[in-house]
Amino acid sequence: MTDGLSILGMQESELYAYLNDLLHTEATEAAAEHRTSVEKELASPGFAAAEAASTYAIKLILANNVYITKQLLDLGLMKPNRG
Repeated sequence: MTDGLSILGMQESELYAYLNDLLHTEATEAAAEHRTSVEKELASPGFAAAEAASTYAIKLILANNVYITKQLLDLGLMKPNRG
């Protein structure tokens, strides 16, 4: 992201894994409530929309993580970690 520097916050793969866990948890609750399967809930328009919107949120979070990291580097509050 910033020339191989370590970025603050969760990495993209971690954010997507967390999103998948959240969606699965919510779908499990909805499936129990609606007496359907988790897979059916995850395939529903509501969960599809939530997942799609969340991918944009993840992009914003990643951009913000890079921005904050750069600010801290520029202020000298953080040292480059190139390892």
